[in-house]
Amino acid sequence: MKNKIIILLEIISICLIVYLIFTKEAHSQEIYKSPNIKVYAFEKVLDKWGDKQWVHFSELVYKESGWKDTADNPKSSAYGLGQFLDSTWKTVGCKKTPDKYVQIDCMLNYIELRYDTPYKAMVHHKKNNWY
Repeated sequence: MKNKIIILLEIISICLIVYLIFTKEAHSQEIYKSPNIKVYAFEKVLDKWGDKQWVHFSELVYKESGWKDTADNPKSSAYGLGQFLDSTWKTVGCKKTPDKYVQIDCMLNYIELRYDTPYKAMVHHKKNNWY
């Protein structure tokens, strides 16, 4: 049941994203001041890799943090949407931050630098339970 709800929420999110992309309102200043983090991430993934990579990126974030930007692993320094270790932040020129939009930007840079695409990052994650 939980998986069906998650899938339904993903479908609703994607429908909202498609609506926003195809309306002029999506390009107004107001929408970019504080978009939903999934909308922001989708637009970034779309710009960088295209829409086919979204499902892999979204799954990776869900597996790492459940889309919780404050996710904090008490057994390590892993923090945020991408569960970056303190050392991981530095590899992409970022500082540990509670800013979820910066966390997404850092994840995108990390994935591109280390794996090239979210798909390849998810392949690694499925084999190793980390990316």
